[in-house]
Amino acid sequence: MRLLLSLFCYSFLLISLISPALAEQERPKTVAPIALIEQQKKDLQHYIDSEQVKPLLAGTDSYLTIIKKHSSVNGKGVAILLPDWQQGATNPKAINFLRDALPAEGWTTIAVQPNNKPQSYPSTALKREEQVEENQKIITEYQNKQKVMFNALMDLTNEYPGIVIVIAQGNNGALLASLFAEQNSGSANEAATNIEIKIPNAMVLLSSYRQTSNELINSVNEKFAKQLALSELPILDLYLQHDHPLVMAKVAQRKSLAKQEMKVYYRQRQLNNNATGYYPEQELLSQINSWLKSIGW
Repeated sequence: MRLLLSLFCYSFLLISLISPALAEQERPKTVAPIALIEQQKKDLQHYIDSEQVKPLLAGTDSYLTIIKKHSSVNGKGVAILLPDWQQGATNPKAINFLRDALPAEGWTTIAVQPNNKPQSYPSTALKREEQVEENQKIITEYQNKQKVMFNALMDLTNEYPGIVIVIAQGNNGALLASLFAEQNSGSANEAATNIEIKIPNAMVLLSSYRQTSNELINSVNEKFAKQLALSELPILDLYLQHDHPLVMAKVAQRKSLAKQEMKVYYRQRQLNNNATGYYPEQELLSQINSWLKSIGW
């Protein structure tokens, strides 16, 4: 009896030692998901005609662009299309429609897949001063990359005759417009690189605003509004009837400051939409065309 009991205990101990090792061998390895930006790039390469998808090297970073040449008799120039954070270069809210529609109007379109929102932004630090410092550091680094990317895009436009306009969404539009304004005024951030950003002929903003920490929303967006008002760049500022709450809260301030500074080439328009965030296609195209004609293009 004692022998049987001893054998049973020994067998149980042996099984308990071997089982975890076997389980470890049989357990499938967990593969971490790839970054969102890499997923977006792979989708572009898979679904878009390979003749239109072109890599763009900007400094040490690599981007993907979708180039569609104009199909009209006379070419007007190039329209650079820049989606918002976390959005693809074929974003259906507005960018993809313009990418397909503008070539018939005489524009070669270059849609770019930009970097996504910086990690750890906005700051969640407890003190306001720490939030300001951390946010500024993150955004400055992001804008430095944005400068290099945009300059590479401007170099690419040299292959096509005509003027260059930029159509940019959300935060990316606001950050890019701030860089143009700082370049014109000579008030670039001290922490930024010494690289000068190349400025286009005109800019269209789609539902633009500055995202940041809750306590800094008003001050950051007021600074953005002042930069637009003082900028020499012609700007069409479009937003939707049903839009992001921050967009709705800040558009009136931008228009008011533009009037105060008597900014000549500034127009702001609200477009009526049914689905939140989605631009009505034909009205969007009409607004862009009519504004460009009003400034001589």
